[in-house]
Amino acid sequence: MLLIYLTLIMVIIHLAGTLLSFSKRTFPKSIGYLIAIYEMIFYIILVSISKLYYNEILIIIAYMYLIIHVIGGIAYLKGSLSKIYSPVRLKYYGIYELVEMIYLLVILI
Repeated sequence: MLLIYLTLIMVIIHLAGTLLSFSKRTFPKSIGYLIAIYEMIFYIILVSISKLYYNEILIIIAYMYLIIHVIGGIAYLKGSLSKIYSPVRLKYYGIYELVEMIYLLVILI
């Protein structure tokens, strides 16, 4: 049950992230830091207590997102990612956020 609530929070984060990215904006850094930490913790929890083990594809994707979010989260917290933001890259990041949100919705189903 906890995983459902944690995943719903992730869906909301990614919906907002998608909308912001498509409008060429990002979360304020203070919120972005919290989101980066939350996402790293979420994927650690997801692969640790996952009900996804019945589906190899979903668990493989979860491990990929874990790696992406740990590396990306650390880079974000260090300020490295802000150096590469541009309107075009934010559009592509919005697509990435949308794909991840779809994955999270599949987990809920």
